[in-house]
Amino acid sequence: MGQIFNACAYDADDRICYTIYADKFHANCYSYSGAVASIHYLLRQKPYHVMWGGDYVLIDDYLEDVSNEDILLGISIYEDMEEFKCNNDDIERLSYYEKIKFIDDNSKTWEHKYVWDEALKYFDFENTYCVNYDGFLVNHTKKQAINLKEYFSISKFFRSDIEASIDLIPILTETGGGTAMALFEGITSGSTEHLAGDWCGDLLQIVEDYPNEYKLLEFCISQSKDKMRYCYKKYGTNEDGYLLKNANGDLFRAFNFTPFSENGRGMEQYIKVTEVGDGVQLSGVKIEDKE
Repeated sequence: MGQIFNACAYDADDRICYTIYADKFHANCYSYSGAVASIHYLLRQKPYHVMWGGDYVLIDDYLEDVSNEDILLGISIYEDMEEFKCNNDDIERLSYYEKIKFIDDNSKTWEHKYVWDEALKYFDFENTYCVNYDGFLVNHTKKQAINLKEYFSISKFFRSDIEASIDLIPILTETGGGTAMALFEGITSGSTEHLAGDWCGDLLQIVEDYPNEYKLLEFCISQSKDKMRYCYKKYGTNEDGYLLKNANGDLFRAFNFTPFSENGRGMEQYIKVTEVGDGVQLSGVKIEDKE
């Protein structure tokens, strides 16, 4: 079936949490997703710890390398001892059994609340189909920040003629395995997919401006197939038929995404556009072959 995710925002002190079923990662990681809207809405109200939690945390000894209590607390929102027992034999013998007990003990302490309707109304989803990308997403745990407007500008594509993007929060806060599925058809050269999961369980907030002492990160997640269509419609090609990535005439560059390789990237390519009947064919050309 594949991994199923839950979008979780939680206040570890007040023991209040919000859990939104997010299905498979590549089904609900977009700017037009209700799960994304719910988390964005919450982070515009106050800081929350955030986790895009997958159910593969139950298997493959995921907990072996987890020492961050905020991540264990996040898992306790949507998993408990019974789920671990269903997916593992001789659970008491596992080296991380105490962590499972911690998760189970905390799973009973949360007050679950729901915010879906308020979030969709807040962003006027019936008309916008998109969250608001003004302001900054800040990480109070790591003292980092990302310019939301800049992120959306460089990451957006068309989906049914609506400007959309893979949202940055699911990517940054996932427990593992989701980003690879979202980028399965390739990535643009500016993508920073290596940061996937780096903010998992951290205390996040969306604000108008970020504190001076916080580090501003350059962040982009863009799936090449969707972005190619966007750039072709917006910018077209140069005189040699190569796809442009912006109005300045720079050429579009993309990689095959190979999550099982050392750095997750295959060969970098330009994109040649060829008219075929009433449509176009997009094909990769190795950088060195063109140059």
